[in-house]
Amino acid sequence: MSPTGSPTGTIPLQTFALSITLQAPYLVHGNDAGRYGLHATLLRNHRRIPVLPGTLLAGRIAEVWTAHGKALGDADADRWFGTPGITIASGVGQRARLRVSDLVLTTVGGKPFDPTAATHEFDASRVQIDDTTGSVQHGALLMVEQVCLPGASLTFQGEWSVRADDRQAETLRRQLQVALQMQTQLGAWRNIGFGRVQAVEVKRKASDGVTRWPVQREAWAGGRRRFALTSDDALCLSASTQRGNVFVSVDHVSGGTIKGVLARMLSERYGVKSLDALPAQKLACHFDKVRVTHALPAAHDSGRPVPLPQSLVSLGGGQIRDAFRHEAPPDMLSGAVAFQTDWKTADFETAGARQGKGRSESYLRVRTDINGEGQAKDGALFAYDCRVSARDEQGHPLTRWLFDIDLGAVPEQDRGSVAQSLDDMLAEGLAPLGKTDARMEVQPCDDGAVWPSGPAQGLKKGDKVPVLLVTDALLFPTTEIEPPAVVDLVTIYTTQFEALQREIVGAAAADVPLRYSHHFATQRLAGGRFLHERYRERKDQPYRPLVLTEAGSVFVFEVVEPDGARRVLEAWQRHGLKLPPEVQQCHGADWTRHPYLPENGHGEVAVHPQHGFQPL
Repeated sequence: MSPTGSPTGTIPLQTFALSITLQAPYLVHGNDAGRYGLHATLLRNHRRIPVLPGTLLAGRIAEVWTAHGKALGDADADRWFGTPGITIASGVGQRARLRVSDLVLTTVGGKPFDPTAATHEFDASRVQIDDTTGSVQHGALLMVEQVCLPGASLTFQGEWSVRADDRQAETLRRQLQVALQMQTQLGAWRNIGFGRVQAVEVKRKASDGVTRWPVQREAWAGGRRRFALTSDDALCLSASTQRGNVFVSVDHVSGGTIKGVLARMLSERYGVKSLDALPAQKLACHFDKVRVTHALPAAHDSGRPVPLPQSLVSLGGGQIRDAFRHEAPPDMLSGAVAFQTDWKTADFETAGARQGKGRSESYLRVRTDINGEGQAKDGALFAYDCRVSARDEQGHPLTRWLFDIDLGAVPEQDRGSVAQSLDDMLAEGLAPLGKTDARMEVQPCDDGAVWPSGPAQGLKKGDKVPVLLVTDALLFPTTEIEPPAVVDLVTIYTTQFEALQREIVGAAAADVPLRYSHHFATQRLAGGRFLHERYRERKDQPYRPLVLTEAGSVFVFEVVEPDGARRVLEAWQRHGLKLPPEVQQCHGADWTRHPYLPENGHGEVAVHPQHGFQPL
């Protein structure tokens, strides 16, 4: 039952506008070095503007609600801010319903804040007093970054959002307002008067109802549509860590991430914990059949890029050639060529100039867990190495992320309803994303690929066709450990690709239309504690990582039967590579077993991409 009282009624998205005014000086510690001579810097966002972290405010609000919840109309911190846990299905943990974000400094002394203005003259100083002599302790001068003189008013503003009916939203607004009004100071060094709170305001923004895009009859032609993502937030997505406490983001948004956010948005819209509770909702019923490709970073005026093919080689002097036709080094070579593992920066710049890939920049955000006394918890420091879109001098983003949604596996009679539900949700934006709970705006677009695929109509027997892997794919099972000398990847790939072809042309076919020739490919292990504990079927299940074939890998096929080859290549191009039967049998084929599914964007391919590099 949803909070609206109807099992099928949708819950509106409510937005709160928060404004907090502090009296200078204040200090929320930043993690960048700042100017020479500074000992403490202010926390700034990726646009170099000081912020009050949303997590700091949420923690202070939760503290008030925990102590005075009954007096505030049963304010429940766990309900709105969530509780930690491994998975929702395990019964441990609860997702946050209230999406918080940083409050950004907007005005100083009533005037708009200029992040480019010099502020070194406002730096504050502190000294430590020697306990014995009562005089200044030697070497104990601290210089603290400030943006204005003491006594000036600093106004921070931001927006938080939640799905709730009007009554709940108004109650929550009042509870937020009171909890913030009970804060006398915010930030560090409160014991010496830093960060005094002067004013707090929490308003509900007027809602214009459901945002919808103009109806276009051909928008979902063929059951497929392309979208563009843009964001001013820092993104930390599919993060990996090699040092235990630094999470490094990738520069793309995986299809699985997008589907996960869509599933959460859909369940929150109807006020249910699982999509299984929505049997009458067509998108919920067919959600597992919806295929979402990875959102790849593209230049703002460019089409969707693909990875550089691993068949590209450098001859030196800025000469890049495509060696896909050659199973072995040709006799014409006078020396060794360089593959991408041995490329220099100049080689990547030469090849990347044709790729059309969007540029993103790094932004480091350091955080710490808090103990029960409101202090930093020992040994709980961690950091997010995020990606942010590069911007031009006018502040316009130079990067957008392009992805497709494919409804080819959805029954044709239900595609219209599913497409409408997707359009309605995506028109509101995509949030929360990744470790930073980022928000991305979504717009339909009709831009094609930077490198269009070669025509399949003119294929002849004996032609060699390269197939570029656009995203990582799970192409063979991990069944046993063998010495490297025993592993024959050509035989392994040949077997799996023959099985994939027979699923298209029929198992009874005498031969497959494409003969596997050779490859330029790399592999990586996918595993770790989280994946093992998240997807294991029983507690005593042994640890077994998966082997993924990496994006950029190139597989070369020889055409045996042109009509069948055209049929296979068009299916792969449109719907991606399915999981081979052996992989499905060993590792499963649904999201409860592993995330590397075609529906999550894995196994996308480009057939003979027209990249413009001369053949070797």
